[in-house]
Amino acid sequence: MAQQSSTIVVSRGRFGSPAGRVLEQVRGRGLATRDELAGPTCLSARTVARTVASLLEGGLLRERPDRARAGSIGRPGTPVEIDPTLYVTVGVHVGTRLLTVAVGDPSGRVVDSRTTDKLPADPLDLDWVGSRLVEMLRTLPGRRPLVAGMVAPWRDIGLDQHATGAALREALGLEVTTSEHIAAVAAAEYIHRRHGTAGITTYLYVRNTTGFAVARESGGEAEVSRAARLTHFPTRADVPCSCGRTGCLEASTSDHAVAVRAHAAGLVDEPVVEALYEAAGAGVPAARELLVERARLLGETAALVRDMIDPDRMILVGQAFTDFPGVLDEVVAAFAGTTTLPPLDLSFTRFGAGIQALAACTVALAPVYDDPFAVLPTPFRPAHSHAL
Repeated sequence: MAQQSSTIVVSRGRFGSPAGRVLEQVRGRGLATRDELAGPTCLSARTVARTVASLLEGGLLRERPDRARAGSIGRPGTPVEIDPTLYVTVGVHVGTRLLTVAVGDPSGRVVDSRTTDKLPADPLDLDWVGSRLVEMLRTLPGRRPLVAGMVAPWRDIGLDQHATGAALREALGLEVTTSEHIAAVAAAEYIHRRHGTAGITTYLYVRNTTGFAVARESGGEAEVSRAARLTHFPTRADVPCSCGRTGCLEASTSDHAVAVRAHAAGLVDEPVVEALYEAAGAGVPAARELLVERARLLGETAALVRDMIDPDRMILVGQAFTDFPGVLDEVVAAFAGTTTLPPLDLSFTRFGAGIQALAACTVALAPVYDDPFAVLPTPFRPAHSHAL
């Protein structure tokens, strides 16, 4: 069955299986010796050694003797890392205007992806997904798909999360985990940007969908357990919304909304946001001012969300922030001028156009880190993996 995820566990800490704990620590560190894994996993040296051996046998880890520290002797001092050469996960992101299929490695890195345009009311084209996946796998000989993840703003696109996940499972023959888009984006940001400190992180996402998610980390465990849509969050803008009111956040700041306004104002020849960015970059004053005004609205909204949640950190995510960095100073200034709490440094995502593929591949990883050996094809499961 397709698995639905309302809460995304991004780090299981001491409550994970031994194999999952080892994988999490290796993923977070990039490279680790068996000696270095015992403390943070809360496992004995013997259990770590046995678990690492099984993960090596199963092809999820590989040794890197070339990266061993000078003077280290034997396997305890030989570093291991996630093996990116044998397995892949499959990620499918269904947006309001784009459909993406991607393959990722077991560390969560996107290896390849394909994207096509779509309209909000278009039916989901699983034949296109399957064909593009076959194309990508042909360029990755020897890679075996383990599991799949599917991410979407389900309500916006009018699809049932459970039924759509089941349809993808039928099409691909893989177990499928589904998630809401904004929570998945927050999970992707988290695992690729570990803070190493406990507390609350709020992720504000804006592109054609707007909303925020909250990640909580405590005692080595972390989860994205709260997410909220900001479609009709009020702003001071006077832009009409389909709901009959004016100033709703999505109608005022989404990529599609600002592109339509730019086209209506004669600033661009077609209502696509890339044309607006090009005009602003070329020095068209009205084009830049439209983006500056959006940046200020986003900064003000970020401040209001921050004041409601009072997180330890706040990260702004999505192409509305990343695709025209020339106005990010306006976001920061509007945030600082609006928040009523003590100063907080904003962070911006490191991921631009690839965030949708990354989010889908991240969701696909959940069963891999829950029970690594259960997802391996039977011939590749280590003989003693049931004990780990």
